[in-house]
Amino acid sequence: MRKIVIINDNNEDALLLQELLQNHPDVYVADIFSSLAEAAPLLTAAHYDILISSISILSILISTQKNLPILICIGVEEDVPSASAKRSIFAWLHPPFTYERVLSLIQNAERYMVQLSSSVSEKRDYVFIKSEYKLIKINLADILYLSGMRDYTQVFLKGKTSPVTTLQNLKDFETKLPSANFIRVHRSYIIALNQVDSICRNEIHIGTHIIPIGNAYRSVLDEMIEKNS
Repeated sequence: MRKIVIINDNNEDALLLQELLQNHPDVYVADIFSSLAEAAPLLTAAHYDILISSISILSILISTQKNLPILICIGVEEDVPSASAKRSIFAWLHPPFTYERVLSLIQNAERYMVQLSSSVSEKRDYVFIKSEYKLIKINLADILYLSGMRDYTQVFLKGKTSPVTTLQNLKDFETKLPSANFIRVHRSYIIALNQVDSICRNEIHIGTHIIPIGNAYRSVLDEMIEKNS
């Protein structure tokens, strides 16, 4: 699950963002700060995946903090004169905030993080997973889909009647898979796009398997399908 920190001197806006983000299944707001001075000690000590910051502290934030998380800035790009500051910003969030807009930004950030972590494995065509006290080599081309169940993941393979089970959660497993073909379609499912036989309303059919599509992941799936159409 991705950790988000909000730094905003407008407490009402910060609480509204927290409320909107509570509806997302894979992120949570770990901390809210009203000033950079208050947040600075934890920015270096704690691990955050996404930082949502008000534009008023942007310049000092970028100049004083190293290795920032993915940065989403509340404001308008034209209000930032510094080109280097603009390059540090992943996305802009303009008031008034809506669930759809916030959800879209978080999904884009999530895809970006997955792409970064999986870039090394894009050319690799296999993974090793630990199952029942041994390491098993799995060819990526054989994976139909993955199902996450709390702290372990089931990997369903072509030609196999039973899945391979590994004591690793789905989020961690996702970082090992090339994002060009594997996509999260539900909080509990990742599919291999090239194995899909059909999509009917809110269900994906892969052979005899039926995988549900979560509402929070529908737009990302539609975008991926559009790119491959």
